[in-house]
Amino acid sequence: MPLNKYLLLTVVLAFLMTACQNDGSLPVRPGSPDTVPPLPTLHPNAVALGQQVYAQHCAACHGPELEGEPNWQEQNEDRSFRAPPHDASGHTWHHSDAVLIEATRLGGSRLPDNIGGTSNMPAFADSLSDEEILAVLTYIKSSWPDNIRQIQWEATVRDQAEVTE
Repeated sequence: MPLNKYLLLTVVLAFLMTACQNDGSLPVRPGSPDTVPPLPTLHPNAVALGQQVYAQHCAACHGPELEGEPNWQEQNEDRSFRAPPHDASGHTWHHSDAVLIEATRLGGSRLPDNIGGTSNMPAFADSLSDEEILAVLTYIKSSWPDNIRQIQWEATVRDQAEVTE
């Protein structure tokens, strides 16, 4: 499934999950100037699957507790970037779901040549399903406090609004 369709499906599912938990009315559409839809609930089954997939495919570089490599903000001698933390101390939450999904699917190959370094992150598009990638993202989000989740959710909604305009 192309990334834009996948992201749209993710946002639609989040809206529906949110709508089912309140008065049943649908929240305001993404990008509305009135309000951002409520923060989606993280499904426990997705968190559990994500934790499992993360432990198997991500923890060796990003740390078993999402802590990233030591001195992650410094580049290695070969100019490669170190694996950042995915907990609240890192910058993962600054990015929308679409950006994080693309980063997981494409790995270091997604970085432009002029970024000032390289990334050794492998691409997971061929080894993880879309469901597994989204579950890992859900697991990572489950470690963030609500205020950080809200900032990341707003970035996701803004990003989706730009795609649909």
